[in-house]
Amino acid sequence: MDARSSSSPLRIVISPWLAFGHLLPYLELAERLASRGHRVSYVSTPRNIARLPPLRPATAPRVDLVALPLPRVEGLPDGAESSHDFPVEMRELHLKAFDGLAAPFGEFLAAACADEATKPHWIVADAFHHWAAASALDHKVRSSPRKPASLRAPIYISDSQN
Repeated sequence: MDARSSSSPLRIVISPWLAFGHLLPYLELAERLASRGHRVSYVSTPRNIARLPPLRPATAPRVDLVALPLPRVEGLPDGAESSHDFPVEMRELHLKAFDGLAAPFGEFLAAACADEATKPHWIVADAFHHWAAASALDHKVRSSPRKPASLRAPIYISDSQN
């Protein structure tokens, strides 16, 4: 645990938008939190996780890469998991597939919350994840919708239940 922190380690779920301009800053945030002793579950799709740079060895033991399958949507090319994988004209299809992540994310969160030892203290999700906040509320987990630019601003996460 980082010497500057006096509280116990937190369990934090991070879920970025499916574009590398979001995936990479959130990965950096995950590693920064892990370097301070917190446990992080970084949630994305299998192909996006496979394309991420390797985690730094010092933080890798505290960052779990969680792959949730992107639902298949007719007309969207197979493997189109990031905004880089399809033309802009298919954005609506990608958004539809993205909204289909709500159920797998809810299942992941329900499983994590089933045991007090694995229940997240916080969900840090991209502002696009309207369903992440709803799932957080259902499971009584605090959430913080963010945009990549705001990741450079300080994030104050506490384990306080107030």
